[in-house]
Amino acid sequence: MYLSNDERKEIMFAYGCEDFTEINHYEVGPDTWIYLFEHDDKKYLLVTTDYLGDYEFDVFPHLLRYDDASNKIDFVLQREIPAKNNSLLEKARINTILFEYTN
Repeated sequence: MYLSNDERKEIMFAYGCEDFTEINHYEVGPDTWIYLFEHDDKKYLLVTTDYLGDYEFDVFPHLLRYDDASNKIDFVLQREIPAKNNSLLEKARINTILFEYTN
């Protein structure tokens, strides 16, 4: 689901990440967007979608990286960032999940 600038700021505030800098965003599926942020030399990925359910994050090539040395594909999401204010996310009626990632 696409988020306006104000909605992105509100969602990142709910995660306690209001001072993160957005570097890009992509539509990766029907009603599904990813937003890339950075902060203190770390990178973060916010996924927004109509339905999170049993989500298959490996369907997005943006989240995978081929490693020549091991001849395999690496999953680049490192850890999920928990929300600081779940009530704000519920009020926004937006399904989101935030990860730290490597590139």
